[in-house]
Amino acid sequence: MPERRNSIRTPIKTDVEITSDMLGVVKAQTRELSDQGAFIETQQLQPLGTGTVVTIQAIGFPETMPKLKAEVVRITKEGIGLKFLL
Repeated sequence: MPERRNSIRTPIKTDVEITSDMLGVVKAQTRELSDQGAFIETQQLQPLGTGTVVTIQAIGFPETMPKLKAEVVRITKEGIGLKFLL
């Protein structure tokens, strides 16, 4: 299958909170990050379907980080892929 991503992915582990109407707030960790999205390592988000819009916020920093809207675009046994909605 050809690669469809247009941006460079960087392996990075950052604690995040993912908020959805269906599941509420779920704490997880990123595995990869790019300017267009992120892969989140957690099995707690697997009930979300592709196309679901969530909010993602990095946590654990001295300053409050911005909340970003994102769409679930991929679901695997390791976690979910998100596309930022900018």
